[in-house]
Amino acid sequence: MTLAHAADGRPVVDVDNPATWPRSLADLIYTIADEADLDEPDLYVDLELTDREEQVRDLLHGRLLRAQHATRLLDHEADAIRAHGLRPLDAALVDERLEQAHERGCLSDAEQEVLRSQSMVVAGRQRVASREGQVCLTLSAEATSHDINGVWRLLSFWGGEAIYWQHCDDADGIAQRLRCLGRPALVTAYVDLASPGRHLVFKSVVHTFVGKAIGYAPANADVLYRNAIPPQHIESIAFPGDPAYDRLWGLPTA
Repeated sequence: MTLAHAADGRPVVDVDNPATWPRSLADLIYTIADEADLDEPDLYVDLELTDREEQVRDLLHGRLLRAQHATRLLDHEADAIRAHGLRPLDAALVDERLEQAHERGCLSDAEQEVLRSQSMVVAGRQRVASREGQVCLTLSAEATSHDINGVWRLLSFWGGEAIYWQHCDDADGIAQRLRCLGRPALVTAYVDLASPGRHLVFKSVVHTFVGKAIGYAPANADVLYRNAIPPQHIESIAFPGDPAYDRLWGLPTA
């Protein structure tokens, strides 16, 4: 098969597709998996692999990992991602999204102000589980169908957690408005995780690969990526009706 390469020529590794794993990485991962000898495959998360994480990331040097960002987008926001990539969360990004939605008639004056004043990143607000300064992704697209609860809100409420979090449990009011804006979207992007320390991955890169090697399809990891992702590292944006979206069972369709 022909392996994917980014626009800068770097090969792309997909945790869901062992054919894309470089030989040195595959040899290590399958050795760890064989030695683990797990009774239940979901116990892969309990393996003590801390000393292997840096080794695995070193083996990914010069390569990019395919990752997925689940969100809900208005059409102009999808165009902006294609043109400019994904930006780490900050107050300026939240204000820009709200202002552009307001300018297009998607939000009233009052709705814009409520969402701005109650966002996770408004100045002076106590930060709880802050997502500032990072792009949130997952490593496995296949795992999405096994963890619908993990992405349902992201795909059902417009604005991302920083905007919708204070409102999504409200059965009435602005929550219903956020459900009507945009369309569910899966953004496939390429990330560089070769250097340990800067980006937080939980459980870990090595756990995800080992989980896949033992045949556990839901094996996955959350990535808190602390760099912007440039447009040349955006592979696709898939909406309901697109094969890349519809092949993942159980996701919101509107």
